[in-house]
Amino acid sequence: MHDLPLRYFHSVARTGSLSAAAEELHVAVSAVSRQIANLEDSLGLQLFERKPRGMQLTEPGELLLAYANRNQLEVKNVIAEMRGLNTLQQQKITLACPEGMAWEFLPRVCAQFRGFHPGASFDLQVVDAARASHLVKEGMVDIALTFSLTPTLGVEISLSCNSPVTALMPASHPLARQPSLTVRQLSAYPLALPHAGSTIRYLFDIACNLHGLTILPAYASHSLGAIYHAVRHSSDVIALCGAATVSGTAHRDDLVLVPMSDPQLRQRSLQVQIMAGRKLPVLVRYFLSYLEEQLLTVSKPGN
Repeated sequence: MHDLPLRYFHSVARTGSLSAAAEELHVAVSAVSRQIANLEDSLGLQLFERKPRGMQLTEPGELLLAYANRNQLEVKNVIAEMRGLNTLQQQKITLACPEGMAWEFLPRVCAQFRGFHPGASFDLQVVDAARASHLVKEGMVDIALTFSLTPTLGVEISLSCNSPVTALMPASHPLARQPSLTVRQLSAYPLALPHAGSTIRYLFDIACNLHGLTILPAYASHSLGAIYHAVRHSSDVIALCGAATVSGTAHRDDLVLVPMSDPQLRQRSLQVQIMAGRKLPVLVRYFLSYLEEQLLTVSKPGN
């Protein structure tokens, strides 16, 4: 496949518009349209659905976009190797994760890794779970560490750990010694919860609906730090979180994690995701292995 049609295809797929792609490529719209039509003719496949608001990829188009993204990254890696830049001494590792994993766990893992490889640098994007998967699928980051409920086309799951939602509370709380809890038991106490849109709030709302409960939180925030400290500085407030999210701080702050027994709150998995089919640079592969090692450690029961 020639490079020029693929470059035009990649631009249209990324911008979702012939005119936006033409502006990006500094060519006429007719030139972009002609290249896309020629590419579809040569493949015998429709790559886009032409819609009033732009160009939407078909299933074959999604597959070709995944190839184009991998191809672009491979070319960059080869050029870096030729210039002697792709070494273990110095390389940027790009990451994406939701706010919960960026709060304590991932910065700690990155800092520990730099102790072994001081030349490594990190670029971390803090986004919602769906966006993290999208960024790794498009090749905009090397690795995504994210909570997932459904699979994503074009994304390879390098590691998946069960990450049920747990209740976080002061060690002195009346429920702190319970072996497990239900949302009905939590309803008697003030709660600190993330805003709608997070996987925790989504699963919590489902569990409440099934129990016929309407629970208004005492604290609601997009910030894990705000939720965590609402619990830390209170005697009766309970928050919901994943164990890996606060594994390095809860014990220090005299807080405990109690498992939730509602099936809906046990469905979540914490995934390490990479672009499907991509050959990662050496240092990124080393970090990936180290990240998975640390994640398995904090995901063990009792940690």
